[in-house]
Amino acid sequence: MGADSSFPPHLNPTGSGWQGLSIDLARALAEEAGCELVIYQSPWRRSLQLIAQGQLDMLSHLSFSEQRLADFRFIGPHHQETVVLIGDPQRLPALENLQQLASWPKELLLAILNGAYYGEAFEQLIALDDFGPTLVEIRSHEDKLALLDTGRVDAVLEDQSTLYHWRQTGQMQHRSYQQLLVVYQNPVYFGFSRHTISDEMAVRLDEAWQRLYQRGKLQQIRARYLPELPLPAPAAIF
Repeated sequence: MGADSSFPPHLNPTGSGWQGLSIDLARALAEEAGCELVIYQSPWRRSLQLIAQGQLDMLSHLSFSEQRLADFRFIGPHHQETVVLIGDPQRLPALENLQQLASWPKELLLAILNGAYYGEAFEQLIALDDFGPTLVEIRSHEDKLALLDTGRVDAVLEDQSTLYHWRQTGQMQHRSYQQLLVVYQNPVYFGFSRHTISDEMAVRLDEAWQRLYQRGKLQQIRARYLPELPLPAPAAIF
């Protein structure tokens, strides 16, 4: 499985190995399906390339799209992604809807993850000739709080669960950053490569995921990290 550098509470590399919600869910799935989970650290864009080349088997946090069906089978979903715009409301123009983001001035810097999908509405918005803020593409899930603190960017797009994690771990204390706007909501999956995972193995993985869900094992794992955010029901897409 390809994993980015750090994406708490989902992915967290430590001196004793990888930890986090997505890691624990992937390990439970591998054990239930009788597989071995090996984690390979790789930036998101690079991981997508490795999947297409048949050199990687699995990714987490993959949004479904018809285009991605050419390379992926979708098992899960393992998380309901809610992408939000985060920044200091005292320093940024107020927003009532996503379309108003296009009116932000060019000098404002908005961090996005290279290769990430933030929904069709956002894709159409940034394609406009007069789209306002300057997009800053980052290669991996860097410490976005540090990007904001150092003034390298003025706002970031991040999953709501990360904001929840920052608050739970006290990282938002003495900081004025807030959720300004919901940009996109979508279930995300464990994506398995069509180039390395057979039809039979895909069925085996899906059945294993459903058994874990029915026994409540997945919900127990999630409750350790995000007790206020429910786990989506199984809905695999092959």
